[in-house]
Amino acid sequence: MERRRFIVLIVVQLLMIVHVVQWLVTGTTLAPIEPSESIQTVQRGVVTVGFVFFVLAIGSTAILGRFFCGWGCHVILLQDWCGRLLGRVGLRPRPFRARLLRLVPLGLAFYMFVWPIAHRYLVAPWIGGAPAWPGWSWEVTTEHFWETFPGVLMAIPFLLVCGFLTVYLLGMKGYCTYACPYGGVFAPVEALSPVRIRVTDACEHCGHCTAACTSNVRVHEEVAAFGMVVDPGCMKCLDCVETCPNDALYVGTGRPAISIGADERAAAIDAGTIRDRHDLSWTEEIVILVIGLGLLLSIRGAYGLPLLFASGTAACGTWIVWKGWRTLRDRHASFHRVALRRDGRFRPAGIAFVLTATAVLVMGAWTGAANLAAQIAFHHDDRVEIPPSIVFSDGGFVAPEAEVAAHAEAGIEWYRRAGFVADGGWSPIPAHRAMLAVRRAWLLSVLGRFDEALAELDTTISRIGMTEDLALGRGRLLRILDPQSLDGWFGEVLGLHPEWMRLRDERITWRLEQMTPADAIAEARVAVEATPDELLALRRLAVLLVDHGGPDGCRESAELTERTLEIEPGNPNAWRALALARAKSGDFARAETAMAEAVRLAPTDWRLRHQYAVLLNDRAKWDDADREVADAIRLWELAGGEQAGTKPTLPPRPMGPMRE
Repeated sequence: MERRRFIVLIVVQLLMIVHVVQWLVTGTTLAPIEPSESIQTVQRGVVTVGFVFFVLAIGSTAILGRFFCGWGCHVILLQDWCGRLLGRVGLRPRPFRARLLRLVPLGLAFYMFVWPIAHRYLVAPWIGGAPAWPGWSWEVTTEHFWETFPGVLMAIPFLLVCGFLTVYLLGMKGYCTYACPYGGVFAPVEALSPVRIRVTDACEHCGHCTAACTSNVRVHEEVAAFGMVVDPGCMKCLDCVETCPNDALYVGTGRPAISIGADERAAAIDAGTIRDRHDLSWTEEIVILVIGLGLLLSIRGAYGLPLLFASGTAACGTWIVWKGWRTLRDRHASFHRVALRRDGRFRPAGIAFVLTATAVLVMGAWTGAANLAAQIAFHHDDRVEIPPSIVFSDGGFVAPEAEVAAHAEAGIEWYRRAGFVADGGWSPIPAHRAMLAVRRAWLLSVLGRFDEALAELDTTISRIGMTEDLALGRGRLLRILDPQSLDGWFGEVLGLHPEWMRLRDERITWRLEQMTPADAIAEARVAVEATPDELLALRRLAVLLVDHGGPDGCRESAELTERTLEIEPGNPNAWRALALARAKSGDFARAETAMAEAVRLAPTDWRLRHQYAVLLNDRAKWDDADREVADAIRLWELAGGEQAGTKPTLPPRPMGPMRE
């Protein structure tokens, strides 16, 4: 079945490419059909295409078993391709058989899909600050298709590590077994499936099926013991069925794997039908699990890798550490026909392997210490709850309370320890240097040490160059230390980096506060001229014109907002802004049309519905206004009532003859 399965998987790859090309051509496409999009559903109530797809995949697994994993997952194609390439050079990856480490995918699945719900409803109410439930909404199409996907520099290493290295080190389907959070969901659900690989009396227990299996399932043992394959790693590739010389294996329905109890399994092991094969003792299992989790946390935090990449990398690193330990412990050790140790004597490859394993442990511990320092710094930083408007107020410095000042001092020190070693910190990698400098500068500013904060940023700029975040932080400090030079400094930096829209927006805000609206509008026009298709620039100019441009400005604001809707037609807030601009310019009929579209795009947003009701009320469409405000109140109550904001109401209406 391998050829047929490869054809199906290649078709899947082609469909993914077509999906991307269609988005690049049209600008709008179906939202990503990716299970990780389900995170938005459990966190924000946004029912995504990825969530629907994931639910269907889980449901099909409960009925049919893990057919989707074997026949529809693009990472499976990479792993099987790697296995075929290794086979051509005479290497058959030996499966790594650990027990506790197989629980990591399940833990990752809980972290991604269960923890957000538990935090919202159990943890957050207990510690305070539980976010209000925003209500359910749909997200079927998108203009930002690649927003949640990594770039090329991250994607290529991901494919190499998770598609190839995991197979080379951990065996076929190594990534699925020890790193894939979706596999952590599918594996236990698969036990419910009545559709399984089953056996007839024609079976002679020759083992051809096990030899053909690319999912590391000992098929001949399981069908002999239970009459079916019960291993949750079975992905229904059907190679075993096709390979059986007696046609004794088939796909059929019957009792599910969950019906097999511990006693039945133990009896099969005692009878020798099932061999309990594992590479690690229980002590090693516990130690390796701790090392694996430590590497995952270290890699995820230090390098900022996507979770699926970090889990695959951590699984490979864990295996290297285990193999290095076995090379030290055992008199004979080898890897893929390469001798590491023979008769107690280390071979050059063995020495290199032990050194590599040591380096993995050292780097993991080193970056882990820096990550821990960063987490402690974040803990203190989160407790410095002072608005920037107070810290950088024109009215002068206001000293914080003693407890807040203590947290700021501690945060500054822990941020320093979390930094790169060349900057006086602990981290062996130069990651997040700009972010750490900005946070240190912020905490120094809270303490009124503005000169030190500016020196902190300038030192970092001299080391790594100017970034937009560093420029934004420096601009804040110049507001206090040298406001006369700030506008000119903005001009110098933006002359070198005209694409920095957040810094441009900061200059616009500065001009609006300290100079005149006309100066702010002039800078906003420069931003639009420099980046005519940049949504932030168009929206900022549109807002300024509707607030400060008079009737002509409102009309121009409407035109600009229409341009943004050509780029992003599905943005309900843009339709709301268009309605406001049209209403201020006297075009109430078209304002109502725009507001109706905003409500259509975001039907569960009570604020938009309330604004629509007010507009209808102003147009004397009182029955329609009453219906809309009633819906707004209903949605407001679902969102948490007073916690979500002021209850929607309508302004007073004229009475008697005037109303008639």
